[in-house]
This record gives sequence, C-alpha cells and structure tokens, in this order.
Amino acid sequence: MPSKDAFARLLDGLQTFIREHLALAKSEAKSELAAMVRDFAVSAAGLPLLFTGYLLLMTAVGFLLSTWLPQWAAFGIVALVNLGGGGLLTFVWGRKAAREKVELTTTADELDRSRHWIAQLKSATDPAVATSRSAGAQPDTTEVTSNG
Repeated sequence: MPSKDAFARLLDGLQTFIREHLALAKSEAKSELAAMVRDFAVSAAGLPLLFTGYLLLMTAVGFLLSTWLPQWAAFGIVALVNLGGGGLLTFVWGRKAAREKVELTTTADELDRSRHWIAQLKSATDPAVATSRSAGAQPDTTEVTSNG
C-alpha cells in the first residue's frame, strides 16, 4: 500500500475516532443537563407556597416587634435580618456549587480504553518487537515496578 493511501486512511480513522468521542461527550453532557433541570424543577415545585408562607411569617414578626418599637424600625430589623441571612446562604451555597464538578464518567472510561488501545497498537507496530516476534522469541511480559 502506498504511503499516501496509508496516511489518508490513518487520517480518516483519526477523524472518525475524534468525532465519535465528541459525540459521546455531547450525549453524556446532554443527559447530565437534563437530569439537573429535572431535579431543579422538582425542587422548585413548592417554592410559591413556601415563599407566601415566609412573607406572612415575616409580616407577623414585624407586627410583633412593632409592639415594642416604632413600626418602621420593626420592619427594618426584619428586612435587615432577611437580607443578611439570604446573603450568607447565597455565599455558602454558591461556594458549594462552584466546588461541585460535572463528571462525564462514560467519556472518561472511553478515553482510557482508547489510550490503552493506542498503546497496544504502538507496541504491535514497534520494529524491535516485530523483529523479536519474527525471530521466534517471546515478547518480554515482565512488569517493571518502581519503589518510589
């Protein structure tokens, strides 16, 4: 086979290889996003009722405080406590969300398999290995381990 044809076949195979890996990553990312959207929608279903109850509770606390303080001060205290608590929760949850990473496990597994496959191809086309096999010698299968 001429080297030009072999190179063209190699490029075609590499393009197919990359295209399939990108398609797998895209598919896995879509399924992760769909799961996140579904979880968010389920979590948000009770928010209107929760929000209404919270507003009524804060109004009641404001009126309760207004028996000892002027009404503007009582509702101002309730507002400041809510702003501080909301800011703190947003900060804490935002940092937690920033630390969480989306893992594409299927894609990572496929890339590992591809890496091993390429290593096998490389060792199969290595001239030193090919000449030792053609001479009838068994390939060296001992593992080299390092104590470090």
